Amino acid sequence: MLLSTVELWFISAGLFTVVLGINDQKRLLLTDPDVIQNRLDQMESKLQDIMVELNEGKHKVEQLTSQLNHQSTLISDGKSTYIRWGTHSCNTNATLIYSGQLGGTSHASTGGAANPLCMVHDVIWGSHQSEGNMAEIHGAEYQDNFWGTNTVNKDVPCAVCKPNTHSSVLMIPGRNQCLPGWTEEYHGYLSANLVSHTHTQHYICVDEKVEFLDGGTESKNGFLLYGVRAQCGSLKCPPYINGKPITCVVCSQ
Repeated sequence: MLLSTVELWFISAGLFTVVLGINDQKRLLLTDPDVIQNRLDQMESKLQDIMVELNEGKHKVEQLTSQLNHQSTLISDGKSTYIRWGTHSCNTNATLIYSGQLGGTSHASTGGAANPLCMVHDVIWGSHQSEGNMAEIHGAEYQDNFWGTNTVNKDVPCAVCKPNTHSSVLMIPGRNQCLPGWTEEYHGYLSANLVSHTHTQHYICVDEKVEFLDGGTESKNGFLLYGVRAQCGSLKCPPYINGKPITCVVCSQ
C-alpha cells in the first residue's frame, strides 16, 4: 500500500535526525581530548616501531659493510707475488717478502724438477733424515758474459716481491716494456738451459742489471743461466730476428 504524504514526511525527518546525531557524535570524538591523546599515543607507538626497524636496518647495513671491508682486505692481502731473478731487492712499486738465492736441478741431470726456486737464506730444518733415493737442488750460476762483464760463474740471487697496489702479475717475453695499462716491475732477458744440455729448465726472466751472491765465483756447474736467442722458422721473423737475444718484462696491474 502507498504511504501517505504525512508518513513520508515523518520517515524523512527521522532519517535526518539520525544523520545529525552521527555527525554530532563525530564532532564530539574529534574534539574529545581523550580521543586525541589516544590517537597521539598510537602514532607515537608506530613511530617508535619504525625507529626500531630503521635501527635494525642500519645495524644490518653496518654488518654488511664490515663484511665487505673484510673481504676487500682478504683480496688485498691476496695480491700476487713474483720472483725477481738476478737481484736481491724489489723496486719501489713492490714490497720485499724475502731475498734468497736461485736454486734448481743440475743442468746435467736427466730427472729432477724443471722449475727454479728462490731459496731462503734463513733456513729452518725439519726432523726427517736423508734417504738413498732423493732429488737434489743446486745453486745457480751465470754462464758466459752475456749477463755483463765478469759475470760468468758468479752465483745468482733472487727476491720474492709483492706489488703494493696491484693484484695481477704477468711476464711478457719478447718485450722490455709493459703493455698499456700495466706497470713495470722489472725487465731483462729470458734465460734457460743450454739446448745441448740434458736437463730441461723453465724459461725465467732475469733482471737486466744482474747482481751476485757474495763469495760465489767458483764454477760449480749446478743450475746454469744462459741467455735465450730467437731461432727463425716456426718462430716468425719478423717480428723476431734470428739470433737476437729475447727480452722480457714483468708487469703488474
